[in-house]
Amino acid sequence: MNTTTRMSNTSDSRVRHLSPEVTRPRERTEHTAQRLSLIAMRNWEKGLTGVVALPAAVALTTGAGVLFAVSIIERTFEMLESTVADIGRRVGTEFDAHGDVHDVAKDNASQPS
Repeated sequence: MNTTTRMSNTSDSRVRHLSPEVTRPRERTEHTAQRLSLIAMRNWEKGLTGVVALPAAVALTTGAGVLFAVSIIERTFEMLESTVADIGRRVGTEFDAHGDVHDVAKDNASQPS
């Protein structure tokens, strides 16, 4: 094998441009690699966001459930208060502040005319 001829040929430092048939597949591969890298980064972002969002979603769901239960309890107390107030208005003058039967004739006698 003659290495001297090879070395003499490599001393030529001109840049050879490759044909488009050779460079197009490489450019397509490079472009595809960039797109896949971008898609992979987006998927990593989604995955990390999902990991962070999952506990937040659980906490928000729990909070919403608790607030819903509290609103039901508050509504129950409102209905109870309304019912007691309605009963109080109906009974009104028949009982005194201590719950004893109010004697209307006795009150009329004690009031000066």
